[in-house]
Amino acid sequence: MRNYASLQALIQELENDAGEIERLRSRNETAWERIRQGANDPVDWGALGFTIQTLYGVLENYFLRISKYFENNLPGDRWHMGLVEKMRLDIPNVRPAFLETDEQLGEVRQILRFRHRLRHLYGEDLDPAKTREIQKVVESFFQTFPALHQRFIARLRSIADAL
Repeated sequence: MRNYASLQALIQELENDAGEIERLRSRNETAWERIRQGANDPVDWGALGFTIQTLYGVLENYFLRISKYFENNLPGDRWHMGLVEKMRLDIPNVRPAFLETDEQLGEVRQILRFRHRLRHLYGEDLDPAKTREIQKVVESFFQTFPALHQRFIARLRSIADAL
């Protein structure tokens, strides 16, 4: 049931997730800095990949909270990609879009695909070139995340105030 109190609870949950994303961004930056300073062991690349996967996992939970609160329907197959695509939708009289541009949507899709690839590596190391490329995408998206989060929270507060 959507009401003022439940919307305030959602806002707080999203605020908590945003704080966790900031904490994990710091870990990601540490892992990336080690590589930039010359670390080139598969363990270093694996640590960087782990931070990317973990960042994406918290972002996906953030998106799930939004989707469940406002729509609560995701396709059974491809639900991970379906969830990401829903975050680009501005649903009139329901909720604003979280992702504001197609570029942001594309970045999140790339990070999701990396996470999927990482989860299905069996006995293989991460490809440094591909991991370096996804790290650029991660940096780009997660640098914009705080502003996206603040604008989305402001919109949710406006919705709550109207209830």
